[in-house]
Amino acid sequence: MIQDYPADKLRLIIGELYKILPKKIIEEKEVDALLKDPDGFLENRRKNRKAVELPDFEEVKEETELFIENAKQQYYFAPNRVIPKKDRPKWRFIVKRLYKDLLTLTGDTNHLPQVSELLEKLYCLLCEACGVYLFSSDDPFASVGIEQSEFYRQVIAAKKQVFLPGEWIPAAIRLIVENHVDRNTLPTDLMYVLVEFLNTAPLKEQAAEQADRLRREYLKSSLQRRQIGYAEERRNNDLVELVLILQMALGEYEKAISYFKAHYVDSQAEVSLYVLLRWLFHYGLKDLWLREYEATLDHGIQPRKALRNTDQYIRETGKFPEYMG
Repeated sequence: MIQDYPADKLRLIIGELYKILPKKIIEEKEVDALLKDPDGFLENRRKNRKAVELPDFEEVKEETELFIENAKQQYYFAPNRVIPKKDRPKWRFIVKRLYKDLLTLTGDTNHLPQVSELLEKLYCLLCEACGVYLFSSDDPFASVGIEQSEFYRQVIAAKKQVFLPGEWIPAAIRLIVENHVDRNTLPTDLMYVLVEFLNTAPLKEQAAEQADRLRREYLKSSLQRRQIGYAEERRNNDLVELVLILQMALGEYEKAISYFKAHYVDSQAEVSLYVLLRWLFHYGLKDLWLREYEATLDHGIQPRKALRNTDQYIRETGKFPEYMG
């Protein structure tokens, strides 16, 4: 924003910013020294900056793998002779330390592929612990003080540094649809994190194609095993919603709606309608919302009261209500 500003405007901006800064911050951050001698200030900061000491990779690797193995055996939950009873509640501190060490080791390019894999395995372990008792808590991410979406973000950031898009994107999608989420997280929360890393249109398009391919693979496998239950439907619908989010991000609204209507699965047509209209409400697509609502009436579907109220509000005010209900 400021790269093309003339010198007089920059002096004005710096002066105003200086006035805003509290005296305590000016003293703590040595702002006066920066203004008097910018080059010297930056050079001194570089000299004084302590180099980050990397943990020993082999030690972290061995401890992470052993911890995951013991946790999967429920040694931190059930009585056993491997982990003493007094040490079982300490699992959360072990996770915190391993997580911190692995994040630090992502700065070591020599071991980044292995670090990425270990970080993913630790993430998947906590996801598993959201569905089965591996620890004394059934809310493991909260217990270690790390939001699931933030842990997922760090895993994807590491994988993106190691692999090409054709590898890390489908892996990132699988991490969303093949793992449990905790009580504070929705699959869509993780989808939005993934979209942050898809910072170009080609990457978003590739992710949408990969999500659809995975959806078809899962469906084919379920049909072969003759097992299409709630879990299979939920995974299918998560992938459909991911494709919708990506196509909406590309501005392909009609394509997103058509894809959703063709592949979202629910035994009740009204539920599918509600989910679609909720998405159109989320993206502020009022005209498309009205069109889809009216189309369902022509097919004899009876919308729930919240949808009827929203329709009435739009027709009376010409805009969406604050909440759809």
